[in-house]
Amino acid sequence: MPKVQRNTTQAVTPQPTKPKTTVPAKPQPATSSTGWVKPATGGTVGGASIDTKTARTAFWHSPYTNADAKAAQKAFGLPNLNAAKEFIGRAVITRNEGPLQQKGISRARYDNHDCTVAFSRSPYTDADARQALSKMPFLKNVAEAKEYIGLKIVNKTEDILQEVGVTRSKFDSHDMMAAFKRSGYSAADVDQAKKKFDFLKGATTQEVKEYMGLKVLNDYTSMMTEAGITAGRDRHEIK
Repeated sequence: MPKVQRNTTQAVTPQPTKPKTTVPAKPQPATSSTGWVKPATGGTVGGASIDTKTARTAFWHSPYTNADAKAAQKAFGLPNLNAAKEFIGRAVITRNEGPLQQKGISRARYDNHDCTVAFSRSPYTDADARQALSKMPFLKNVAEAKEYIGLKIVNKTEDILQEVGVTRSKFDSHDMMAAFKRSGYSAADVDQAKKKFDFLKGATTQEVKEYMGLKVLNDYTSMMTEAGITAGRDRHEIK
């Protein structure tokens, strides 16, 4: 009779599985980073991991200008202009341009600092700014007048300036008067010029000053010197 094999394998009672415990993520502190600051706890926030080349490329392809970068450098205490460009580039990539706007730095080409740069690069002078200030009551000071002139340059609407006698020419009346004032010529020199030059004998004091200022602008004061008129105390001024 064949042997019957006995099953020696013992039944194993299944053990209950121990549920996994989930450790809640540690909340990160809120930050107003603009893409430049790294958090103290490590890691990156708001684009700090973006490399230098990528950040600068984003700046170059954006509407922001070097004037914006200079403003950002000053506003955020950045070490140099390249750092400021990277700062703006990271803000563009991360779409976090709010902090820039809060400092008056925007994509618009007529920011205050952009307008001031446009003025400084133009042939307009401080005398033009003072003329605009005197003719346009809505302007509060010379700095604002410069920004306004810069805005007209950017928007190509300088005809508004011409209507109040502000032009690109250095021979404007107010430019010549400004040149006279900084020249060192005096009231006695004006009287002397009236006597020495026949074509000035019937001119007003202001017209003579403008003429003398014109000589200064043209760097042609030698004709004044030849007539015995020089900036400073001449013999005709000493009593």
